[in-house]
Amino acid sequence: MAELIYEILAPGISWLEVPKADLRILCGCPADAVKHLTIKGKISLVTENGATFETGPNAILLADNFLQNGLPANMAEFPVLQMFYKQGQIIPNHPNNKGERPVLIGNAKAVQSQLQYIYCGNYGLTTPEELIDCGVSLEDATEMMAMKMQFAFGSIKSPDALLSTCIVEDSGWHSLKDDLLVSRKGVNQYQFKMGLECIDVDLRLKNEETYPAPYKLSDQWLPRDRFAVWHTGEGDGWDRFRPCMASLLMIEGEPYLIDAGPNLHYTLEVLGISLSEIAGIFHTHSHDDHFAGLTNLLLSGRRIRYYSSKLVRHSTFQKLSALIGLPTQEIEKYFDFKDLELDEWSSISKFVQVKPCFSPHPVDTNIFFFKYEKGLKTQTYAHLADIISSAVLGGMKNPESKYHISENFYKKIFDNYLQTTDVKKIDAGGGMIHGEAKDFVDDKSGKIILAHSSSPFSQDELRIIESACTVKFGSSDLRVPMSKEKFLKDKSLQWLQELFPTLSKEELKKLMTYPTAEITRGQKLLFQAQEVEYIPLLLTGQVEQDGMFYPVGTLLGEANALADLPSSQKIVAVGPVCYLPIPKNPYKNLLKAHKLLKKRISLLNGCDYLRTFPMLQYGLCNDQLKSLLQKSEPINLKKNQPVLIPNNALGIIESGEVQFSAGNKTLKVTDKSVLGLSNILGNSFSWKEKTTTKCQVLCLPTENLLQAPGVRWFLQRTYQDYNFQLSS
Repeated sequence: MAELIYEILAPGISWLEVPKADLRILCGCPADAVKHLTIKGKISLVTENGATFETGPNAILLADNFLQNGLPANMAEFPVLQMFYKQGQIIPNHPNNKGERPVLIGNAKAVQSQLQYIYCGNYGLTTPEELIDCGVSLEDATEMMAMKMQFAFGSIKSPDALLSTCIVEDSGWHSLKDDLLVSRKGVNQYQFKMGLECIDVDLRLKNEETYPAPYKLSDQWLPRDRFAVWHTGEGDGWDRFRPCMASLLMIEGEPYLIDAGPNLHYTLEVLGISLSEIAGIFHTHSHDDHFAGLTNLLLSGRRIRYYSSKLVRHSTFQKLSALIGLPTQEIEKYFDFKDLELDEWSSISKFVQVKPCFSPHPVDTNIFFFKYEKGLKTQTYAHLADIISSAVLGGMKNPESKYHISENFYKKIFDNYLQTTDVKKIDAGGGMIHGEAKDFVDDKSGKIILAHSSSPFSQDELRIIESACTVKFGSSDLRVPMSKEKFLKDKSLQWLQELFPTLSKEELKKLMTYPTAEITRGQKLLFQAQEVEYIPLLLTGQVEQDGMFYPVGTLLGEANALADLPSSQKIVAVGPVCYLPIPKNPYKNLLKAHKLLKKRISLLNGCDYLRTFPMLQYGLCNDQLKSLLQKSEPINLKKNQPVLIPNNALGIIESGEVQFSAGNKTLKVTDKSVLGLSNILGNSFSWKEKTTTKCQVLCLPTENLLQAPGVRWFLQRTYQDYNFQLSS
């Protein structure tokens, strides 16, 4: 029998089994890695001493870098939860709880980051003081802590008490267990050795390769309604066939997320929604099946509104801080956060209100109630994720227990759960930390959707509640439609007015004679546009060119069209896309009449040039790029000259080479690399920069750059990468 059994499961995910050492290593753990393990048969059910539980990994090999090709490479929470609870390794008196801790393997930074992130994902806020700082009363904080201790089997353990670690430095062999050795051979490249056998494990993704979703979704374009609830997930963190429980609200034609689970980018893609369209997110809690997609929102060109109670925000931002290695004060700069008061209605728009209510869960959680009111029409929707069963919460009332809750606390929770609404989606996953359908037998809501399960609900389960049902991905409820054409034409006019504030509304309206049009995935937007001589104004959906995505409101291929040059055929629809054809010649003549044509072409060429830099490929609109252009300053540096970037600016190498040095470590960087980062972000670590050749550097204002979350995070990651290479 082989000492080392190795299998590639999916891009960036593989499996190494070492029977003699009783180790089963998950190599690479992006979001939904557990689902890929199940698909490939690495997780199965066994029965031992009368208990049925799952098999699976007991160690995880982490990637060196948090992101690969824009997607998180290390999200070990659910693999660890599977070990703890599904395998039973942390459950008291479980036959598979043998006192051995799961092992995290990797470089020190990745391991420590994952330890803290898993700790936050296991417990959330862990002291009464933290809860009180979030506006919770002393009485409620006491009840919440008692509940948390019950979930934690009586004690909140440090990360080191829950997990074992193996830190792998740059060179040399490290003992993992028994005679199994591991060595790091390069970035995201490892080697394992047992006796005479060696296996190379490569965690790298190829260029343009992504971590695949474990399921397939069908493309569909979502109407931009005045109000609607769209169902975008009914499964849980273990269901390999469906996205995790989530919804999407349309409010005045703008998309709002309820939670952000794994593969959020894929969900938005198939629904024809650009990241630049997302108006906000209503967030229930920080478990990865509701949280993993937040990293996708960090790539936006503007701050997205974040709605939740202060309790959930603090808990979530702590975990996000641990995951990506930035302080919580820095995380706050990526979102336009709106703290909501528990049990109180807050206005989201003229006609829509939201109310969060506390829900018992291992991490700090709030459920949401939504109300649409216009004239005599009122519609209500409740999103109950995640919740607890009456049996489990009732068991926490035992006054004989060291930690127990009161009858009033229990009653308030279920009074909230059972509020009557038109449509209610509930976590009916069952078990120790989820809800049960039978608790809603007396609920008077018009429609109760059962969700958050790892497999479809049976007919017997659906019959428990008279109004119970399940729904499919992309179905909807409570729609209040509005004219698609009017809404999109109004948005088009708004964008054109922002582009040309000196032109009259009447002049711009004359450019909007064509009806809006739709295309499907894979179609080239500019192929027909060049034939018919129009310029597509992107209204909804995602279009991509060489890995770069354009925000809505962009006139695609505009510079070449105005200059009568052939259009790029690389701009492709990624999912359903809607656009407005702007007739080329009338548009061009209008610009000529106002002496704007040459200036416009020059601006567009400048914007297109800036988009060639990786730092500026994160959904920035032309207005943002225009502002950068106006404040940019090129500088020329001689060979062997210290790089001195102007105050409050960062540099991008246009040509040449620069060497960074810190102690005895050096790093050479070339075209499109960022300079001056240690002056702006280098509070804990800095380095010197010196040219090795003649250099041309474009200096850009820091203030403008840091206002865009995607750019800000790119700069933080680049700083961390430089830091890693110069300090390890």
